[in-house]
Amino acid sequence: MEDPAAKKLKYPKSVFFIISNEFCERFSYYGMRTVLALYLNKVLLYSEDDATVLYHGFTFLCYFFPLVGGIIADSFLGKFKTIFYLSLVYALGNIVLSTASATVLNLPTRAMSILGLVLIAIGTGGIKPCVSAFGGDQFVLPQQERQLQQFFSIFYFSINAGSVISTFITPIFREDVQCLGMKTCYPLAFGVPALLMVASLCIFVAGKPFYTTKDPEGNIIVHVFKCVSYALRNKFCGKASGSRDHWLDHADDKFEAKLIGDIKALFKILYLLLPLPFFWALFDQQGSRWTFQATLMDGTVTPWWTIKPDQMQILNPMLILIFIPLFETVVYPVLQNVGIKRPLQKIGLGGFLTAVAFLISAIVEYKLEPSYPIMPTDTTGHLRVLNSYDCEMIMEPPILGNSKIDPYSALELINVPVNNTAQISTTIRFNYDSLQCNIKKDSYGPWKGNLILQQHQSVTYIFQSIVPQTLTLQRLKQYDDLEKSENGKPKLTLLNSGALSGKVSLMNENTGSFSFELSPKQLSTDTSEVDPGKYLVTVNGLTVQPPIEVKSGGVYYLLIQKDGEKVSTQINTLTRPATLHMAWLLPQIIIITASEILFSITGLEFSYSQVCLVVITVLQHLMKSKQFHKMKKSNFVN
Repeated sequence: MEDPAAKKLKYPKSVFFIISNEFCERFSYYGMRTVLALYLNKVLLYSEDDATVLYHGFTFLCYFFPLVGGIIADSFLGKFKTIFYLSLVYALGNIVLSTASATVLNLPTRAMSILGLVLIAIGTGGIKPCVSAFGGDQFVLPQQERQLQQFFSIFYFSINAGSVISTFITPIFREDVQCLGMKTCYPLAFGVPALLMVASLCIFVAGKPFYTTKDPEGNIIVHVFKCVSYALRNKFCGKASGSRDHWLDHADDKFEAKLIGDIKALFKILYLLLPLPFFWALFDQQGSRWTFQATLMDGTVTPWWTIKPDQMQILNPMLILIFIPLFETVVYPVLQNVGIKRPLQKIGLGGFLTAVAFLISAIVEYKLEPSYPIMPTDTTGHLRVLNSYDCEMIMEPPILGNSKIDPYSALELINVPVNNTAQISTTIRFNYDSLQCNIKKDSYGPWKGNLILQQHQSVTYIFQSIVPQTLTLQRLKQYDDLEKSENGKPKLTLLNSGALSGKVSLMNENTGSFSFELSPKQLSTDTSEVDPGKYLVTVNGLTVQPPIEVKSGGVYYLLIQKDGEKVSTQINTLTRPATLHMAWLLPQIIIITASEILFSITGLEFSYSQVCLVVITVLQHLMKSKQFHKMKKSNFVN
């Protein structure tokens, strides 16, 4: 029967402010973190290795500062003030990061971004141990125990709801919106989480009249640290006399037996949890290495919808919500039938599945290697010469053994050894004897000159025939951009080899059209990201056949050539397109999520049971001791 006293207690209104606050805060955190790895790599221009280190360094700080926040709340300020002050730091960090991402403001982007991330880590880490506990403080126990359980269920749901929504939406803000003259809009991708964090703070403060607050009572971490350090000093400095069954017992002259027993139980649990940091270090690769992996893959689902690489992170929280009831009703009974019953067996299976997930990830990475961009090194350079004519070209003397440039093709010299800048003297002429050559003999004279090659750069030359019967070889002003786009879309640059002027349009019935303006003196357009697919090309309203096709992850040059009244196009691939679809990431994501259920949730349950078991053992040992019987005789213990 329900306690009549519980009926008189109304459900605390204050928890609705706390739940709303948590939804906004988790939206802010996960939304920012979803695009963080790409921001570090593509905007701050850190290498993938350095971006990974910074990403996980930030994550480490987020999970370190709960220790600091817990101490501040329990020993000094209390939970409400700790949440309020550190939320101010949190919101300030979001604002700093969002402002720093607006590179057009010419601010010290890297320094401000790192500062913003540190402030966010302090804020989110500091309030993490306080919010849920503060929500629990709003209930009167034991009368409202059932309502307290409901609160934590709703609280956990709000966390996952904020995570799922922000993980899906923030990449859209990053990619599909252009702002401040930039092709992407990281200021909006970071600005929306910043706005949600400000809203979270306002909601939390608005609930102040309804909150039940408690004064600081001291933090257990501080007591544990004091007891451990005191026991070590006594043991190694010889301040305590006599032998002890355990080294912590050297603190029994100052600290209570219950605290010492609890710390012994804690150390036994910590020993069991040693694998946890390794699991989470691997698990969090979903936001860094696996996201970089997704940028090299094809995310096309339908002709009008493409998955963004960072949106793949949404699968984990969605699968968690599906897997928890599925494991309870199906997986655990099946495991029990095959002999996997005990928690340690489940934890071991979770660790094994983690290894399987990364083995699959390694196989996927191996399959992706052929589509990697080939980048010039500090001691090499790339050279590309485009032939837009239907006639073979001959180079004299040959360059590194290459003497021919096929019709409508390109000569590509990859990783040519070069020291600073090199000049390659050559003569290039048409091979009028080739079967495909429709150019009249001697209608164009040979080109003589130097091809300039630079270390650590890729340079491209194209032929132009602006002056009749004169072959001109022009070098692009910009270096070739060989990197794949951060969202997996094809990158396309138009080259003007015939002194064309006017409008060039690329039309696709599913993805729409893209337009470019050419002028006679303009050798190339800016690089644009377009949707994958086949496009019909029109030049000043004239359709050019055949259509061109660009694929996800590819980097292309589209050469527009005019010869008299004839206009032709030539598509050249600088970087190979994606060879695998993002769906190939599903097995490793599904398996790592299953391992999370087995490893993390089972680990928490096992830790709790072991704490109870150790406490019972300590009490039994205490009851058998002579000191306990003396205390009992003196009526100190009931």
